[in-house]
Order: sequence, then C-alpha cells, then structure tokens
Amino acid sequence: MKIFSVCLLGLLVAGRGQAQENDPAAAARLMVENEGKFYQVGQEQGSRAAFLQFLADDSIVFHPGPVNGRQDWTRRPEKGISLTWKPLFAAMSRSADLGYTTGPAEWRKEKEDAKPFGYGQFLSIWRKQKDGSWKVALDVGSELPGAPKTGEQEVEFSLSEAPAGAPVPDKVASLRLLRNAEGKFANVGRTDSTAALLGSSSETLRVHREGVFPAVGRDAAGLMLSVTRGTIAVEKVGGAMSEAGDLAYSYGKYTFTRPEKTERGHYLQIWRVEKDGTWKIVLDYQTPLPSEQKK
Repeated sequence: MKIFSVCLLGLLVAGRGQAQENDPAAAARLMVENEGKFYQVGQEQGSRAAFLQFLADDSIVFHPGPVNGRQDWTRRPEKGISLTWKPLFAAMSRSADLGYTTGPAEWRKEKEDAKPFGYGQFLSIWRKQKDGSWKVALDVGSELPGAPKTGEQEVEFSLSEAPAGAPVPDKVASLRLLRNAEGKFANVGRTDSTAALLGSSSETLRVHREGVFPAVGRDAAGLMLSVTRGTIAVEKVGGAMSEAGDLAYSYGKYTFTRPEKTERGHYLQIWRVEKDGTWKIVLDYQTPLPSEQKK
C-alpha cells in the first residue's frame, strides 16, 4: 500500500507539472521570468555572456540582416556597455511553446551612470526547447528618440484563444491559411503598403519603426503609417509556427518605395489566429539598412 501511495503521488505530481507546462498562462509567466534572468545575467556578466546563455542554437538576430544569433554574439567583443530592458507586453500560443516579449530598453556607458546615452524598444521571440527550457529564437530592437512614459506599468499578458464556433484547424491546414494571408498582404502591398498592413492586421496591432515610439492599436498604426505611404515588396527568408498552429512569425527583406525615395531593409512580422479563425498581423517591425538610415 505504501509503495502504491508513493507511485500515485509521483503520478499526480508529474501530471500537475505536465499540466503547468502546457498551460499558456503559466508558460507566459515563465517566459517573462526567463526574460528577467536574461537581464540579470547581463547586469552581472555583461551583454555578450547573457545573449550566449539565452539565445537558442538556431536563433536569429538582425546585424544588420538576419544572421545566426549565437555565432554573431560569439564574434562580438564585450564592450562593457550596460544594457537594461523591461518587458511590458508578453504573448503566448495555445500550445505554450512559442511566445514573445517587448518593452523599453536603455543603454549606459557604465551601470552607475544616471543618464542613458540611448533608448530603444526590444522584441524577443521565445521558443520552448526539447529539454523544456526556454530560449530566445529571434531578437531585434529599434532605437527611440527618448524614454517612453511607462512609469511602474506591469506586464500585460495576451493569450491566444481558440476560434469560436468552428473546429481548430490542424497545423498543416493552419500553415496553408497563413500562407494565403501572407500572400494577400504581399499582393496589396505592391499597390499600397499602408492598406496592406492595416487590412491584414489585428485591432491590437503593434508597429515598431526606427526613431519613433511604437504604435499600439490599429488606429495609432494607421496614423503613424499615413505619413509614409508607398508600396512594399517583401522577400521572406524564414520563420516558425507554434505546435497549435495559432502563432507564427516570419522575417526577411523588404523594399519600400515612395515617390521621393526607395528604402531597403529587413522586416519581422508576428501573426496570430483571431477568434474568427483568420490569421492577422499582431506585430510589424522594420529596420532599414544602415546606408538607408543615413539618407
């Protein structure tokens, strides 16, 4: 009886652990905790050591275009610059295996410096590894003109929901629907870049661009993009999808054309399945090539 009780207790504990591992809310909290550990290692050991510890083996960073993150940070010297950041928004897939965090960042020459010499917005996509650990699959950031007024804001969590009133498609079917949505965006973009993004986006869309504060919400995004209307051509390079087929990201090259100039750079888009079962863009990030930024 004692052996049976011990075995039963072990099964219950294992089952509870498995349930927590597959719980999107618990996974989102764990992801944010890992973001905190990532930050702490950076403060104690330097940015290079922190990135090498938390980047996945196949991770991607933009430098300036998409390259393997671990290889890139292995080659970078530790410059001693203090990088601080704080996640204020975190999202997680239904399968609790893919999520992302974003928030403000600051750069100081020394940790003790009262005033930063640079400000930014970071974006990290996290993926659960085969051993159960969480690693950064993709990391990018944009520079901001100053510090955003966030105060003591707590992390806002966003969890994917199953489509209402319809069966959840399997991963293969979901991937096909995503490809169709990406194709629609690309087709409209050849005529109107702003219409392409707003027409393919969620109401909760976030737009990250260099030199401006992120736009949160479709209305704010429309206002930001209305002054830079043009046409856009995209060339997808890579991406990944959650096991539930409800959250995905893609990245690659873009060419943005306006009457007065043509800008080239790299993009990242995060897509999510909405309650009506359609794929929508929830985050759109672009960074021009360094030569383009100087023009």
